[in-house]
Amino acid sequence: MNKFKYFVGIDVSKNSFSLAVKDTDFVIENKFFHMEKEGFNSLDKLLSQFKHSCIIGMESTGIYHTNLFYFLKNKGYNTVVINPYKMKQFFKFISDKPTKTDRKDAKAISEFMEISGDGNILSEQEKYQLRYIVREKENIIHQIAKVKTDIKRLLVLLFPEIEKYNVFTSSILNILLHFPSASAIRNISEKQFIKKCEKLTKNNGRKSTLTPEKIYHFASNSIAYQYPVYEKLLIMKIKSLLSLQDQLKNIKILINQIADNLFKREIQILTSIPGIGKTAAIHFISEIVDIKRFKNVSKLVGFCGLDTVIKQSGNYQGKWKISKRGNSHARRIVFIMASCVKRSCPQFREYYLKKRNEGKSYTEAVIATSTKLLRTIFALLNENRLFI
Repeated sequence: MNKFKYFVGIDVSKNSFSLAVKDTDFVIENKFFHMEKEGFNSLDKLLSQFKHSCIIGMESTGIYHTNLFYFLKNKGYNTVVINPYKMKQFFKFISDKPTKTDRKDAKAISEFMEISGDGNILSEQEKYQLRYIVREKENIIHQIAKVKTDIKRLLVLLFPEIEKYNVFTSSILNILLHFPSASAIRNISEKQFIKKCEKLTKNNGRKSTLTPEKIYHFASNSIAYQYPVYEKLLIMKIKSLLSLQDQLKNIKILINQIADNLFKREIQILTSIPGIGKTAAIHFISEIVDIKRFKNVSKLVGFCGLDTVIKQSGNYQGKWKISKRGNSHARRIVFIMASCVKRSCPQFREYYLKKRNEGKSYTEAVIATSTKLLRTIFALLNENRLFI
């Protein structure tokens, strides 16, 4: 029996949110608020009469629901975030038309809350923060790769002789910040340049194979023309790269802190499988969040988009392929983990080779290994035990 008398559904969009409150019938429906402080306070004033006898549910909407969620939590309301997939399935079940509006959604959410009772099947909002931060880390890594490519392209014009070397050490980047082209280096004597480089690279750790003497020699014989505008652009790109690298360092620390606080046991279990490191474990758990979300291993495999499908029509018989309908981030990290465990873990190595001997291609064998890995992970997390 439900311990709440009122069931509140809130449907959130970027600039507004709608409200529905249900007892046996709807007490409030089709009430709209703006996504601003005044709207938050108006909601609090309206819901205060139900405060100690209601549970509030809102569907996860990326980041748009987060401020409202914490506002209500801090005000003392019983507030939970609903798994979007479960809400979608429930909406299909109760709807007799394929239409979808915010007003209908708010009422549907309140009805879902009534059926769900105390919210045992609802997600924990705090744990979903890790997913957002991990994806932001991946975004920073992609930005770093792009900026490095841009720097290489500019060096083809400004200093092509050093472009083939590793120019991304801290010492070389620092030199290029002050001397962004072969032309800029040629403007001073070799003695002055070497003395300046010694100051610039004094506390930059391991020395580069590109010594100041070698750099000056390359600059003296460089084919590069003078491009003052490109020099300024190179300096901007280097500063951007250094900033992104600093962000990456800080976000890695933050991710480890959150993961150790919220998923310590899950990480221990995943890393007990030979070949799975802590970083891969964190990335995987940030996507699935809670293994209890999945009723069986098939649901987990489908979530990762590794379930197989076949396309056929008439006399045409297609090939079995993975659906790729699930979470692309989870699928990518599972594929990476499978590639590692097939090298480091005898059980998975044996399974991978078996598939190869059956005539499977490399990709097909790794996909099969990925599915086996998911079955193993599902069992370990549900049974709360380490890999033996």
